[in-house]
Amino acid sequence: MNKIFTTILLAALALDVSAASKEKEQKEPFDRGISREKTVFIPKGTVGAGVSFSYNNYSIGNAANDAGYSMLFSLLQDMHGNMVSFGVAPYASYFFTDNIAVGARFDYDRSSLGLGNLNIALGDAMSLSLNNFNYFKQSYTGSVFLRNYVPFANSKRFALFTELRATGGYGQSETYKIDGQDKFGTYQDIYQFELGLVPGVTAFITNEVAVEVSVGVLGFNYQKVVQTTNQVERSEMENSSANFRINLFSIALGISFYIPTGDNRTRNSSK
Repeated sequence: MNKIFTTILLAALALDVSAASKEKEQKEPFDRGISREKTVFIPKGTVGAGVSFSYNNYSIGNAANDAGYSMLFSLLQDMHGNMVSFGVAPYASYFFTDNIAVGARFDYDRSSLGLGNLNIALGDAMSLSLNNFNYFKQSYTGSVFLRNYVPFANSKRFALFTELRATGGYGQSETYKIDGQDKFGTYQDIYQFELGLVPGVTAFITNEVAVEVSVGVLGFNYQKVVQTTNQVERSEMENSSANFRINLFSIALGISFYIPTGDNRTRNSSK
């Protein structure tokens, strides 16, 4: 009798274990469905081209009577000047598969700062005055990139994109002060390389034309600077850095044209 009871108990346990294992096998892991997205936002074979641009203009010293301005610049007094930055970047891309493209771009950036006057007050016994100070920089860079689009809720008009970008280039800058008829300053040759991540939003306004906004948030940078001061003293500097922050100076507005090719062009024209 004991043997029969033991046999029945072992059989029940075996069935229990078998049912539990089957249930575990049938249970699927939680999936947000991002990797299963079926919406084709931009089809394979499309050729893209466009241009992005950015512009910033800051006038310094026009709000001396503002309380917030006075608190923020309590150490900087009688500051008057102007800062301007401008950038333009044409680019082209090819979609080797749906929603994913490779491409190249060229960037030209230019920035300048002119300070007519600046007084720095560190206390009653220490102050510094600076006037007729100027800064100018321009750079030329080339990039290759990989861009992936993720449409909003199966939309064919609005999408997020993430762009992985490798950039290398050359720049020049001048920092100088004019004193009477004399000019004193430092000239720099700048060599740089950057691996960056640039997210953005794109919206189609017609079947082939889209507008987009992008901003740099992540970058690994290397830079070498060769500078000459007053055309006599020469020095070199190298630095590398990594950052994860929103770069307000990298916010860019662009317009893009997407031209279908091959089978996609044939289907569109047949309609």
